[in-house]
Amino acid sequence: MAQLSCRERLLRTLDGKPIDRIATFDIIHNIDLVEYLTGEKVNPRNAEDLFCRAAGQVLDLVRHFAVPDRTEPWTEIDENGFVYQYEWWTGHVAQRPTFDSPRDVADCVERDIEIIYRCIEEDRICHLARQHARLFDEQFDSFDELKTAYKRVTEKLDGTLLLPPEDVNAIAVATERYDETNWWFLYFDYPEIASRYLDALTDYQLHFIDRFADAALCPFTQISVATGTGTNLLYSREVVKREILPREQKKIERWKQHGYRVLAFLDGFKWPVIDDYLAIGVEEIHPVEPYCKMDVKTLRERYSELPISQPIDCATLLAYGTPEEVRSAVVTSLTDAGARKIIIGSTSEIHPAVKVGNALAMYETARSYAL
Repeated sequence: MAQLSCRERLLRTLDGKPIDRIATFDIIHNIDLVEYLTGEKVNPRNAEDLFCRAAGQVLDLVRHFAVPDRTEPWTEIDENGFVYQYEWWTGHVAQRPTFDSPRDVADCVERDIEIIYRCIEEDRICHLARQHARLFDEQFDSFDELKTAYKRVTEKLDGTLLLPPEDVNAIAVATERYDETNWWFLYFDYPEIASRYLDALTDYQLHFIDRFADAALCPFTQISVATGTGTNLLYSREVVKREILPREQKKIERWKQHGYRVLAFLDGFKWPVIDDYLAIGVEEIHPVEPYCKMDVKTLRERYSELPISQPIDCATLLAYGTPEEVRSAVVTSLTDAGARKIIIGSTSEIHPAVKVGNALAMYETARSYAL
């Protein structure tokens, strides 16, 4: 078969059609790997170019894109007094305002709601409505700036595709921002406010989709949902069906209106909810996490036509295993999937602790696998 483009290879993989080689899909947050692949030292001035060159050598699809354009950690404070701690590749809430009661939380949430809808009205990127994990859109305030940067990076990737900026489900934003305890007290004590907050987060994402979407640059997108721990669902099936699925369905339908194929990053234990997500329109499931009671063989036996991706464990195997063990895991995954409707990548990302030799073994084994 003639060599396919990354776009063609991924589309044909989802559709179960013949391909020239196995596709790869990942996040690269590992400076050592980038320097190995490019032969150059990364610095804040060349980081974007080198990360694009590295991704172009080993990946067909990039989940999201952050570069080490700052060398030291930093903090930021938002409109409501939340302090965020960042490194070049990730971020988290470092300090929350003092909440003495669920009423204090409710007052803060109402201020968030007001700011979110003001951003929608003024057509601005709303940082209160997103996770603070150094995702691609977080450095911009306007959609025009974001779209210009996304197109620039896409062109530098030279054929490798970059997913649109990643969002997570509304409850994940709420629980990260307010922590699980504060959020669930609010949810039960002030259900109307909690519901309006989840709706505001969803309405913002629908606005984001309409302002950002351009399937000509990449025909794939992703919803991201924290579904479980290693062994159980995070939330009851009732909460999932009442609060998460209807809002995710709205986003899926909006992406599809713009011509996208929708992938689903379902993080953690997910067996009980796979059918639910397929029912609302996702076309693929990832990751396949061995530490969350899931393996490729069982998944393929239960869902013979479901495209899957990212089955190679980055928590233990890629960080602490050997290249031989990684190669074996890749071959086993491909064999168990029948070498069809599967895309190879890590279960989350090539994080800084992943060994360069292990990442290379994963990509090389997948890309050279005899079909």
